[in-house]
Amino acid sequence: MKMSRIVFLTGENIGADASETQHLYRRIVSFRKCSEVAVITQEASLYAEKAGCQHVVHLTADRSSQDAAVEVVKQADMLVIIGMSPGTELSASLLNATCPECNIAIINNGNMALPKNLHREHVVRMRDMSVGTGLLFLSMYHWLKDLIEE
Repeated sequence: MKMSRIVFLTGENIGADASETQHLYRRIVSFRKCSEVAVITQEASLYAEKAGCQHVVHLTADRSSQDAAVEVVKQADMLVIIGMSPGTELSASLLNATCPECNIAIINNGNMALPKNLHREHVVRMRDMSVGTGLLFLSMYHWLKDLIEE
């Protein structure tokens, strides 16, 4: 069975403080047990690397980091957006770079409208859910999906 690739797109300050942020990145790393994991982050600090993420792209205004992020997203089987609005120009451009079969999960407070030109059947929206709860739900979803496919 081909190992899936999950790409996490994280905004700044996904946790309430440094300790919670570090814990959430460790949770993201735990997805490596069943998938290849990459992180694209707007976080300026090295929380993702300290938690053990091996493939991290720090997204900045620099064109080369945006191009690197697009290349990572193109290979994703699942894109998980955490703490970013999917309607922003940056998120929308990365969503549009995904392949049509890519599953999309969005963990965010408030309105999570997808870009108008993106219509997907495989979108899991976790509205008004904490990041920790959303990651737990996502791990169960991923595990169940793997069971069904076997």
